[in-house]
Amino acid sequence: MPYSHPYKPNPGRSGGQGQPYAANGRDARTDNRGFEQRAGDLGRRMDEKAAEFEQKAEDWSRRVDRRADDLDRSVDDFVDRVVDLGTNVGAGVLEAISDALASAGDAISGWAKPDKELTFAQWRARIDRRLKNSEQGGYLAMAIAGAVFAASFGIAALVMFILSAVGPEALNLAYDNFVVFPILMAVFTPLTVGFGIMTGVGVKKYRFFGRIRSYLRAAHDWVCGLPAIARAAGRSTAQAQADLARAITDGKLPGVFLSEDGGTVYFKEKLFAAAQARQAGAEADARRAETQPDAAPLTPLEQFQRDGSDFLNYLKSCQGRLDAAADEELAAMRKNCAVILGFIHNHPDQLGRVRRFSDYYLPTTRKLLDTALGLGDAEAENARAIRRDITGILHTLNTAYVRLYDTLLQDVSMDVSTEIDTLEAMLRQDGLAGGFASDFGAAR
Repeated sequence: MPYSHPYKPNPGRSGGQGQPYAANGRDARTDNRGFEQRAGDLGRRMDEKAAEFEQKAEDWSRRVDRRADDLDRSVDDFVDRVVDLGTNVGAGVLEAISDALASAGDAISGWAKPDKELTFAQWRARIDRRLKNSEQGGYLAMAIAGAVFAASFGIAALVMFILSAVGPEALNLAYDNFVVFPILMAVFTPLTVGFGIMTGVGVKKYRFFGRIRSYLRAAHDWVCGLPAIARAAGRSTAQAQADLARAITDGKLPGVFLSEDGGTVYFKEKLFAAAQARQAGAEADARRAETQPDAAPLTPLEQFQRDGSDFLNYLKSCQGRLDAAADEELAAMRKNCAVILGFIHNHPDQLGRVRRFSDYYLPTTRKLLDTALGLGDAEAENARAIRRDITGILHTLNTAYVRLYDTLLQDVSMDVSTEIDTLEAMLRQDGLAGGFASDFGAAR
């Protein structure tokens, strides 16, 4: 069989015959190795590209995961900050309320002093301090806390709304993670509204008690006209009347009363009761006058008794509204005038001797007292001088009223002496007595 190897020489022949086959074999081997090398290079490049693509995919996945983690941490940090802010604000508010309650407790501890020992200025300062600490301060803290919480939850609700509107695709979040945003928005929105209402109520109440305190500062006496208080406070009379009526009804101004027509404010209960009694008496007199239109006019004695009774009631209403010295003089004057009225009641024939007492002294005294009461607790030098002078004239009038009563008693004493002499003479004439000195053991 002939040798047929394509490129190896036939060992049985000479070298010349095998040369063509050797050349052709070398070319085929060279082409095969080139093809294999190119295929290997292409495979390596494809492997490198695949590895590079896998690396980029892993990097992209890691970046997406980092973004999602950062977003989750940002939301968690925001919620934590809101909670921390609310906690700090709540602690501050509670501390402020505690301080306000402590101040109110200190003020309450000083209330053991009875009202009758307080001047109007002291009473007014005490009530103003109580309204500031326990009422106005509390509502101020309420308004501040409501505003802070409303702003915090409002911002949180707005952020949740924006994130909900963006959608999960833009945030690269799964729906299960994204759904927390609408839920938080639904929670924060009503909280924002509730704390907003809380803020509005706190501001409204704070302003209300601010107006009440301005009315107190505008008053200068236990009894004041409401229009004057409203003008001094810079408010309308209708608003001042409505505010004071509401505060009195709610029990925020204990011991304060408004007259039925709303034109007068009484800062002491007994003064209001006295005014009510006078009004009731005047209404009763008016009803009697209406039912008896043809009744005879009052006699001079009846008119004197009515004027005197009114003056005694007026003196009683004045007590406690001036200083201690004036109260002492008013008590003495009430006693002196009462004995003079009683004397005239028992001796109506002496009415002519007290005409100036009833027509001049009593009205003038009342006019001076009205002047002193109108000054209130003003500390001006002229006000103090006027009150001092009026207190001095009260002492002078008391001395004059005592002398008037002594003068009235002198005439009665003379009449009594004459009656006793006549009676004693008749007893001796009838042999029924041995004499005044022997019977009674005393000389006249």
